[in-house]
Amino acid sequence: MPALKIRKIVLFGAGNLATNLALALKKEGFDILQVYNRTEDRGKKLAKKVDATSINDLSKLNPEADLYIISISDSAIKSIAEKVHLKDKLIIHTSGSMDMDILQRSSSNYGVFHSPQTFSKSKPVSFRNLHIDIQANNKRSEEALVEFAGILCNNVHVVNSEQRKIIHIAAVFAGNFTNFMYSIAEDILTGNDLPFDLMHPIIKKTSENSKYKDPFKRQTGPAVREDYEVLANHRKVLAKYPQYRAIYDLISKNIIKHKKLHE
Repeated sequence: MPALKIRKIVLFGAGNLATNLALALKKEGFDILQVYNRTEDRGKKLAKKVDATSINDLSKLNPEADLYIISISDSAIKSIAEKVHLKDKLIIHTSGSMDMDILQRSSSNYGVFHSPQTFSKSKPVSFRNLHIDIQANNKRSEEALVEFAGILCNNVHVVNSEQRKIIHIAAVFAGNFTNFMYSIAEDILTGNDLPFDLMHPIIKKTSENSKYKDPFKRQTGPAVREDYEVLANHRKVLAKYPQYRAIYDLISKNIIKHKKLHE
């Protein structure tokens, strides 16, 4: 059987990831035939940017694409997959947590294209130096997806379902939770007439430290020092932020516990 070559694409979705992916694909010379989106205006806006046709009716789906990419919210993937029947056409979703087999009714060839990254429409990112995880239900589809992803990105890895879910969970800790910590810091600072940019140097330094193996070796702060006097003083200050004090206590206790387990 000849190798599967991907050039023509149909994209489902017009959100943050779909927009970034569409723009990157267009830049690399892929032909995006259609953009499907339930909200017609959003779909038309993205389709216009990549010279594609906008549709919001699945019965109008172009059957001639090489690849169909479902890049929508996790909760909506199953609904789309159940309504799309593509025989042997390759279809993938971009979720880090949804099972690949959710697509098995859509086609005999299916897979996943997942990047553990935060995307924004207002500031598109280059996929070149990101990390892309690939999964497919057969070798031919896997090879096609690896080649496809390699055109966009320098870091492509084939994973299984469990590994992909682990990567997604780790990304929540490393990215989503970290960003919420920034939000807490900003709330505490601005609530006391102090600017958040005071944190920029330590944020930069912490990010640089994460490039090395075993980040905990570079853990600093009162918890890892087991400085209980400072911890108690911090708790007093945080009395007016009970929701943040609970987070402070939980993380501090876990830092101390982690330290003792690895001594």
